[in-house]
Amino acid sequence: MLGNWVLGMLIPLLLGAWILRRHYYLLVLYFPLGVAISACINSVGFNYFWNIMPNTNNQSYAALPMDLGIYPITGCIMMYMILVKKARPWPSIFISALVLTLIEWCAKLFGHVVYFNGWNIFWTYWSYFLPFVLAYGYSKLIKQTLPDDIVKRSTR
Repeated sequence: MLGNWVLGMLIPLLLGAWILRRHYYLLVLYFPLGVAISACINSVGFNYFWNIMPNTNNQSYAALPMDLGIYPITGCIMMYMILVKKARPWPSIFISALVLTLIEWCAKLFGHVVYFNGWNIFWTYWSYFLPFVLAYGYSKLIKQTLPDDIVKRSTR
């Protein structure tokens, strides 16, 4: 369980805080969205499609470090690349989802993740890709609803 906290939360948060050190507004805007989406997807997934080790009575507890660490921080870094570094959105979404899928694939190879009910690495990729699309859509919604001066100040 300590590995989940260190690899799933502590290291990603430290790395993300260092990358986003001058753009904390991205954490304020996108981190809660990432936590919410991750918790929702994992709630469904643990009941029907996957388990992670260590096996606990409440599987959501085992995934809590990832729900509060690597998943939302990856979304924040993706939005940083799109909004600040002016990377193209779709390749950024594709690469972010691919990175998380490769990390999970490695965890599966080491026996840390178990799939069932027909779940596979292909569906895992889509479970990461679609939330990143939602985050990008959320950024477009923010751009349309907030006054221009706030958006311009936040993208400096």
